[in-house]
Amino acid sequence: MRLPPISNVDLKLLNVFRTVAQCGGFSLAQAELNVSQATISIHIKNLETRLGLTLCQRGRAGFALTEDGQRVYDASNALFSHLEDFRTMVLSDKRLVGELQVAIIDNSIFHPRFQLSEVIKQFGALDHRVDVTVHVGSPNQLEQMVLGGQAHMAIGFFPRRLSQLEYVPLFRSEVRLFCGQFHPLFGRDDAHISVEDIEGHSHAQRGYMSFDQLSEKERSFQYTARAPSIEGIAHLILSGEHLAFLPVHYAQSFVKAGKMRQLMRDSYGYVATYELIRRKSVPRTPAEKQFHQMLVEEVGRSNLLDGHEDVSGSA
Repeated sequence: MRLPPISNVDLKLLNVFRTVAQCGGFSLAQAELNVSQATISIHIKNLETRLGLTLCQRGRAGFALTEDGQRVYDASNALFSHLEDFRTMVLSDKRLVGELQVAIIDNSIFHPRFQLSEVIKQFGALDHRVDVTVHVGSPNQLEQMVLGGQAHMAIGFFPRRLSQLEYVPLFRSEVRLFCGQFHPLFGRDDAHISVEDIEGHSHAQRGYMSFDQLSEKERSFQYTARAPSIEGIAHLILSGEHLAFLPVHYAQSFVKAGKMRQLMRDSYGYVATYELIRRKSVPRTPAEKQFHQMLVEEVGRSNLLDGHEDVSGSA
């Protein structure tokens, strides 16, 4: 089916649909849109007629996007992101304006060399009218947000490499094997723990890593649980039911509280590189360029002070 040219009415209908999808239903979107459910229903029906698609299911089972609805939702997010970038680049004067969408992995606030709050502070001191949004998610979610245009940039560690993205290394973190205080191995000294002991207990797999991306040692583990986020992995470890890997900077507060401990540091662990990702070959808004530059410079200064190598990357 060939769609007619997009009009202002279409943009209005798409914006209503995006709000409904983000809120998770018609009733929850009422306050956000300041209109009645009946009006929202009419708008969605008009959009469905315009597109020739069924976008959502609503009824006793609750609200849910259809497969077509998810595609339209993702495409509309990208569309509005591009519109905002266009407005910012064409209509702005010397003052920074528009929106800045930054996404970060869910454990980064505890890393001593990731000074995002300092960068936000420095950015706030500039003469700007930029609405800053910080999203938090798993590595896979961050990738999809950047690819879909919902985020200008994202910071995390990314086991896979996607050709559509550029990667700038920022800092590193040790990742080690941990167990919780209720686990049978918690009170046993490393000298009395064998590889067979580690492999014989249940493990929780990091859901953002495929089996092929695991190290050779990890492939022999018995995985009986998984989580797509660091916080989810931490809950599984604290239960005492599972062993799993965590970044040391994230786990240290639990270790100090006596709720976790590292296991066989010399045998299990690796160093993860946290990176800044952006889409390749897309226009950069002035706000994005400025924030990107400040972020890279601030993390670079922090690494140099701590004796780590500098980072680089162009805005």
